[in-house]
Amino acid sequence: MTEAVNKESIQWRFLLPLILGTMLNPLNSTMLATALMNLCQSFKVSIGQGAILITSLYITSTVAQPLMGRLADIYSPKKINTIGFVLALAAAIVGIAAPGFEWLIVSRILLGLGTSAAYPSAMAIINRKYAEEGKAVPGRVLGIIAISAQVSMVLGPVLGGLLTQWFNWRGIFMINIPWVIVAIILSQAIPDYPPAKASRETSLFKRLDVAGITIFSGFLLALLFTLINHQFTWILPIISVALFVMLILWERKQPSPFIDVRLLASKPALLMVYLRTLATTYILYQVLYAIPQWLEGVKLLSPAKTGLMMLPESAMAMLSAYLIAKSKNIFGQNLTGVTVMLLACIGWFTLGHGSSIIYILGITLILGIAEGVNIIANQALLNQEAPLAQKGVSFGLMRTFGYLGAIVSSTQIKMLFHNGVSDQSFHLIGVFTICSSLLLTVLLIPLWFRRKVLQAGS
Repeated sequence: MTEAVNKESIQWRFLLPLILGTMLNPLNSTMLATALMNLCQSFKVSIGQGAILITSLYITSTVAQPLMGRLADIYSPKKINTIGFVLALAAAIVGIAAPGFEWLIVSRILLGLGTSAAYPSAMAIINRKYAEEGKAVPGRVLGIIAISAQVSMVLGPVLGGLLTQWFNWRGIFMINIPWVIVAIILSQAIPDYPPAKASRETSLFKRLDVAGITIFSGFLLALLFTLINHQFTWILPIISVALFVMLILWERKQPSPFIDVRLLASKPALLMVYLRTLATTYILYQVLYAIPQWLEGVKLLSPAKTGLMMLPESAMAMLSAYLIAKSKNIFGQNLTGVTVMLLACIGWFTLGHGSSIIYILGITLILGIAEGVNIIANQALLNQEAPLAQKGVSFGLMRTFGYLGAIVSSTQIKMLFHNGVSDQSFHLIGVFTICSSLLLTVLLIPLWFRRKVLQAGS
């Protein structure tokens, strides 16, 4: 009995710093929401100008997640994890001491770089640990990592509001200092997994594929500016396509590519996971942003009541994620997630100005179930498909697709709600969420076929 308890405590000692690190990025993304007005008033800038603090972290994280994952794969996941903590600590100090608004932008970029190291390096560490023990990664462990990010996303606005009230806007930077110091101390329990001997024999520069990283970063930046640009021009999409083609041509020839296009071609299931992540995250952010605006604009609820209405949805997402993570049936997870998501998006259309609060709450709870199940299903499927030596970059790329989904969602909401929120514009968003859930359904078909083939072979 005592031995079992000791094993469990060692497990938590190992996981806790990884959990704290994984929470940093979504926490800092959402804390700013309730501190932005106070911050803009202090520096005498408009809310529109202040929004660059949001986009700077998003854009940096979109590019940095697979980069940090790649470094974790070819160098050392523990060292990259620690470097991420140090960068986050530096970002907090720069933010607190910022003499001007420009320094806050620098702080947010550093924060994006630092917090981007946590998730991909954590997944690389977890997979290497269990691989050395000759075990599969328990679904419960993957679930804990996924749920911790959801918790911090919900906690962010609340914590940001309290810290701003107690310490002014600097509070959202101050919280990172004790958080990171505790994580660094606890991370001493994490073993260091060096790269394979074959990787060590090649220079770090060649393994890193700097040219591939540069082309990939340029492609992402061009794509992001295409999505967030208020006025459409052909030049940005043309640049995006040109860089995408250049990336494929370059990476196909590399012995150690940053983005292994040959692997994606030979294992299309990997690419499908990324598309699933994009579709899932798109719907998730529509729920997080469109529904609250509709509740306030059409149902005329106060911000406080709107927050309370959305709280059960977040709680249901965490509960369903925790429960589904216990299942070892990955196809079953995906089937459940897609079915519930489709039902939830159809339910979106039944909402209107005459809907009762209880009915709205019921639809949001179904959306919460869909959110929690699909996040776990996508993560478990990627963990099954990605090679051990490429876990870091694979999970980093997954986060990149997630950010793209969030950016597409927020851009679309701005366009459709530009002239105000109405049932009509809200239902139009519902059309796009159904299209996204139908994409999830289509992506389930090859997974079902492969399952049937494996069953027939066994």
